[in-house]
Amino acid sequence: MSPRLPHHRRRPGIEIVRHPDGPIEIQVSGLMEAAERRLQRWRAAFWLSLVGIVLAASAAIAVLALRWDYQRGQALQLLRADVEVARARARCWEALARYLPESPKDVIPDANRGEWVNQCMAVELARFNPKR
Repeated sequence: MSPRLPHHRRRPGIEIVRHPDGPIEIQVSGLMEAAERRLQRWRAAFWLSLVGIVLAASAAIAVLALRWDYQRGQALQLLRADVEVARARARCWEALARYLPESPKDVIPDANRGEWVNQCMAVELARFNPKR
């Protein structure tokens, strides 16, 4: 019978050695290496999770920035359209104010001025926005 009890070399542990007619010897093997390996694993897990958090945060910021830019672009496009409509309306009312009829038949009655401005705006907007 062997004086050494079986133990696993891969794992750290305690080894008990029995000497015939002598003391029992207890040897600690691999505990420090195992603790160092465990510490390295925790460090690696910490850095990996930190990198993951940073990457996730940067992706979230990028998505939010793109969404904000898209919404700002949409709002700006609506503002430009509103400004263009206001300019067209102003041009039409100014054209109506400067209109000098050549004969009494060409005079635009007060009741039809809004309709005349709407027709003028349709022509103006079609000129600036041929897609519509």
